Amino acid sequence: MGWMQDRDLLIAETLAFAKAVKGGHAETTAPVQTVPIVEFKPIQQTEQLGNFDPPKFERMSSLPPRNEREEIVARLASFKATQSRFQREREQYGSTTLREAVNAAGATRPSNVRSD
Repeated sequence: MGWMQDRDLLIAETLAFAKAVKGGHAETTAPVQTVPIVEFKPIQQTEQLGNFDPPKFERMSSLPPRNEREEIVARLASFKATQSRFQREREQYGSTTLREAVNAAGATRPSNVRSD
């Protein structure tokens, strides 16, 4: 069998399956109900509102800073805090690893190893 025959066989099987699922009454369709379009009347304002001033809100911290200098200062502070946190974590990891290695070897702690 060639690929064209395989394709035709698959199409025939798919159509037979679709007819079996639909129950054979797929050709009968219910008439579509038409709904007339009603014209929309424009809404007329009965009273004119006076000069409306929108409420003033405080600036939230999630909003971007008003100028570039504030943004730079905020980003720099965040960067420095992150770097110092990484440094503390590295030091803690290093001292913990060294302490565990010394304890696993059964040797006494060298004088240059801190105990946290």
